[in-house]
Amino acid sequence: MPLLPAALAFAAGVAIAPWVGEAPAWLAFAVATAAAALFILFRLSAAGALALVVAIAALGVLRVTPPPRPAGHVSGLDLPARARVEGRLAGEPVRWARDRTRLLLDVERVDGDPRHGRVQATLYGEPPDLAGGQRLRLTLRLFRARGFRNPGTFDHGVYLARHGIHVVGTGRADTVEPLEPPAPGRATRARRRAVGMLQAALPPASAALLAGLLLGERTALPPEIDRSFRAAGVSHVLAVSGFNVALLAGAVWAALGAVGVPRRPTAAGALGAVLAFAAVVGPEPSVLRATMMAALVLGALILDRQAAVVNSLALAALAILAVRPADLHDPGFQLSFVATAGIVAAPLPRGRLAGALAVSAVAQAAVLPVTLAHFNQVSTLGLLANLVVVPLAALATILGLAGLAAGLASEVAGHALLGATWPVLLLLRGAVALVAWVPWAVVHLPAPGPVACVAYAVALGLGLAAWRAARADGRGARRMGGAALALGAAAATLTLWPALRPADGRLRVVVLDVGQGDAIVVEGPDGRTVLVDAGSGGPYRLDAGERVVAPFLWNRGHLRLAGTVTTHPDSDHAGGMGAIHRLFPVGARWDVRRPLGEPFALGGAVVTPLGGGGPAAGASDNDRALVLRVDYGLASFLLASDIEAAAERRLAAAGAVLAATVLKVPHHGARTSTSPVLAAAVRPSVAVVSVGARNAYGHPDPDVLARLAAAGARVFRTDRDGAVVLETDGRVLDVTRWATRATERLCLDPDTIC
Repeated sequence: MPLLPAALAFAAGVAIAPWVGEAPAWLAFAVATAAAALFILFRLSAAGALALVVAIAALGVLRVTPPPRPAGHVSGLDLPARARVEGRLAGEPVRWARDRTRLLLDVERVDGDPRHGRVQATLYGEPPDLAGGQRLRLTLRLFRARGFRNPGTFDHGVYLARHGIHVVGTGRADTVEPLEPPAPGRATRARRRAVGMLQAALPPASAALLAGLLLGERTALPPEIDRSFRAAGVSHVLAVSGFNVALLAGAVWAALGAVGVPRRPTAAGALGAVLAFAAVVGPEPSVLRATMMAALVLGALILDRQAAVVNSLALAALAILAVRPADLHDPGFQLSFVATAGIVAAPLPRGRLAGALAVSAVAQAAVLPVTLAHFNQVSTLGLLANLVVVPLAALATILGLAGLAAGLASEVAGHALLGATWPVLLLLRGAVALVAWVPWAVVHLPAPGPVACVAYAVALGLGLAAWRAARADGRGARRMGGAALALGAAAATLTLWPALRPADGRLRVVVLDVGQGDAIVVEGPDGRTVLVDAGSGGPYRLDAGERVVAPFLWNRGHLRLAGTVTTHPDSDHAGGMGAIHRLFPVGARWDVRRPLGEPFALGGAVVTPLGGGGPAAGASDNDRALVLRVDYGLASFLLASDIEAAAERRLAAAGAVLAATVLKVPHHGARTSTSPVLAAAVRPSVAVVSVGARNAYGHPDPDVLARLAAAGARVFRTDRDGAVVLETDGRVLDVTRWATRATERLCLDPDTIC
């Protein structure tokens, strides 16, 4: 297995590249290469191999280290800016909502001046017919690429930077001016035709599901179906992977063998079908891995050679990472390679049922840290669900592929075969919905850290070694088994520690970065947590509750909530709360219809409602918003939601205790809020504005910022600082800007030494 150490070394180099500079990598490569040559010259093969591994790891670092961006790069523009952009589409447009299309554009000109670089653009509305490789001109509002920056959550800005995208844009579809007619390639035309055939032959939901099974095309899949597959722990069947490639190759092999075609031409036919399928589906990491392995296995049959599966897997990893090193961080890449490696390495029993159970169990055990790291979930019923779901998905896939193939010759025959998949798809949806209905079908847990992942991987390796050594060396096998159990327990403890650790007696208020919206986590000194609002949500918006707030809570170890507060029904505050209530057990739920009546205690910290919720509080939803005060020792926080000047005056006139150390600035810093009355009454030392980096409202207003500065407040903003983490023991307040990890300390007690 000579390629396995090389693949692991190259992947390690790609992984550590952010912490290793280019100069140290070149030095390590030069020294390791020279050392390898000397060791091999003196026939020190082990030392030479180790030096070569170091050199390959250095190559991995160098492969992923980005070169300096030259003059003329689009990121050098003064952004944000509105501009007329010319360029060429780097791929097919992606329709991810009814009125939203995503484009990847290789820029050629901006406002007539030569520029270069790649821009990801989102178009609103119905665009003209477009195809990859087509030149076009359109008007875009350009911004620097950035994601939500919060502890323990996915940062889309980092993801885009790995793929060489540093600028994003938004625009209207009616501004698109094609500079040449669309000329989609054969693979694109085949994919479009296949999707069209599915839509013509099946009802919309079934067509979307079959498109996911056959082509990995999930943009039209209804959210409830997608959610049920994830909740049942079987979403892998909707990701085109080795499962689809093996089914296709097996079907072609069986069909050609049934009519007497010899083995070598049969292998060549299966290889051609696999390559054509991969071209149509697209370059997803799991497809590339499966296609390369299938090509190596089938090629070995054609050449009458024996295929080495582990070497093939390593070669596939090396080839993919050499061309697209960013794929190392892709969940699809990790899941595909780790699951395949586990199945290859594990001793599997014979027998159809036992083998199916073993393959499913081994794959789930192998990918457990990957699924936890990316999705914070463990499927408890996936092992059993796969016994039903995988055969149904396989039958639907075979019938669907046969229907698409028949449709090339006869539309009637194609529609007949595709129509035959409909009852299978209904059974598949029913089985998945039944499993997803079980409340504990999926358990959400914190993501494991690197140490926990390494401990788990070593534990699996030792367990496998103990199994293999059991007959030859019983004592050694028991020792390895004991070490495997100890490491597995250590990995589990490290992973669950955020949920198991005792409360530290500090109050934490975290204003999360959710764009133009509010989501505030109040962690009490006793460890219990209240969530105030959950960011945006809705059918055509990113659900901040599911994608941002929930992962933050899980990774902090909060698997249940003492309460949630929805301050008012605007989608930028309440939109994500539905996902939170679906994913977490919640003790109490407060909103404008069920306002918090009495102060709520969190182990010494007290959450008190100050106003809002009633019809007398104002005519608008903003002025009816719930306002909360949190007190702990000498520290106090006023969470003012979206109230405006009228509600601010009413609170002051009613004698509410408004003076506070920290003010969550109302209404994202709009000019209609944070009136002089509120600024004078609160006089905060710290003011936090929860605001979107690309909001169209001009928030925060300069006059509001001036009033806060005049009141003596240090202003923090989620659009610039990421999440703002406020921690206090009641005497000292620490404020951390998560984007830079910079912390400022305020002494609230004059007798305390900071």
